[in-house]
Amino acid sequence: MDNITYKYIKYDGKEFEQVINLRFDVLFKPYGKITKYDYDELDNISFHLVAVCENTVVGYSRMTNFNGEGKITNVVVSQDYTKRGIGFEMLKKHIIKAKDEMMMNLHLNSRLETVNFYEKVGFISIGDTFLSDKSGLILQEMCFKVS
Repeated sequence: MDNITYKYIKYDGKEFEQVINLRFDVLFKPYGKITKYDYDELDNISFHLVAVCENTVVGYSRMTNFNGEGKITNVVVSQDYTKRGIGFEMLKKHIIKAKDEMMMNLHLNSRLETVNFYEKVGFISIGDTFLSDKSGLILQEMCFKVS
């Protein structure tokens, strides 16, 4: 089994350069809607969690606290590291961090093909699916009750 470590990093650190490439390559490039995605308005106020194997970022997710309501975005795992529990582990770590930060709920928008994955963690679907302006994908809003 790979030696994967998990840690929260700063958005202006060296490892975040790897994050920029990973999240664009997996989340946006395949769909061709946008040609560049490096930083956005949430990066400087969010918690950035990475999964690292041999000094390479192989997983990433971001959590932002909006007055006690958490929002998880950009959950991504490198294609070479999928099906190894990395996404599940990152979500568990975000849940612990959300409790520490006194968040009541965690929200996220899931691609349709990953709804079952988030349900296994304990998220529930809310409302109807919608079309993302950013990615062009059909998404499902989901929520996890933290406390």
